[in-house]
Amino acid sequence: MYVIEETPKIFDLMKNILRINKREKNIFLYGNADFSGDIKKYISENNIITFRYINPVYLTLNLQSDPKPVIDLAVLGNCGNFTSNLDITRLGDIKSVLLNIENSQGLNYSHENIQVITCGLKEKDTVIFSSINLDEGNVILDLQRNIKNINGETLEAFECQVDIPEFAQNAKTEDLLPALSALAFCGLM
Repeated sequence: MYVIEETPKIFDLMKNILRINKREKNIFLYGNADFSGDIKKYISENNIITFRYINPVYLTLNLQSDPKPVIDLAVLGNCGNFTSNLDITRLGDIKSVLLNIENSQGLNYSHENIQVITCGLKEKDTVIFSSINLDEGNVILDLQRNIKNINGETLEAFECQVDIPEFAQNAKTEDLLPALSALAFCGLM
């Protein structure tokens, strides 16, 4: 899973939520850090989910990797000034993209084989908060239509209460919603 944003707000939220919930079997990488072939094989064989933070600057450069990786989910956070020349298809074979449609003007992410999952506060978005109660430390996460999850299985529409750790209660909705949506996509909620 690749999280693309100028500063790693969504990425760090996901990492800290998983740490608080003591979720094992995940690895977080910053930048273009990578593993040897043996480690990649171990990660794949043991169903370890790898989260990678990518600054949009990386994608505006002419960087190529061969072979291109298969990316289960690309999470697009706030990419600021890079949206006009940001082509996430350079990363590899992307199965799904999760984005806040309001932060995505000018992005090249559309392709007939890519599942687009929108998150926001509008009825038409795929994932929304149907309720936010930070006084009690929880939100209601609402998946409004079926999507394919990280395993390619159908994740049916649902609504569930999610307890928000205290450190995340001050997070902006535009960061918290994609973080929780990505974790639900991975089956980590």
